[in-house]
Amino acid sequence: MSAPLCGSCPPRHRIRPSADDGQTTVLTIGLTAVVVALLLVLFAATGVLIQARKVQSFADGAALAGAEQLAFELDADPRVVLDPASVQGSVGEYLAAVGAQEAVPGIAAVSSGVAEDGATVVVRIEAQVSLVPPSGGWAAGLFPATVPVSAEGSSRTVLTR
Repeated sequence: MSAPLCGSCPPRHRIRPSADDGQTTVLTIGLTAVVVALLLVLFAATGVLIQARKVQSFADGAALAGAEQLAFELDADPRVVLDPASVQGSVGEYLAAVGAQEAVPGIAAVSSGVAEDGATVVVRIEAQVSLVPPSGGWAAGLFPATVPVSAEGSSRTVLTR
């Protein structure tokens, strides 16, 4: 037997849309956007940290290279003497030899010198590190922000008897 086809008869299965239809889709899209944003922040912070460690490594290596430009004074009190001009030349040669500018393209300033004690070389490197790596493609144009990074390295040569 079939049900009568009349306009006044209630249908057997009535589908009622609830007020919550579609809310799961909006929630899923929103949470996906939040997760993607957090991943982008995580990748950017990791990239900046890696570049900052490279800058610190270059500063330490350059200070060591500068400290190798020593001379000895053999008078009543023998000691090590560093010439600021030769230290600066050695620091520049070291940074060029290791390819610091290619590894961290944002290196803006390098200062090197001899501390007041005359036996310690101090090198300070300042750089602007991009939040998006240079190979970021479309993202590089989307986020052109940079973060300032600075590192200081020192090396001391001591003469012992």
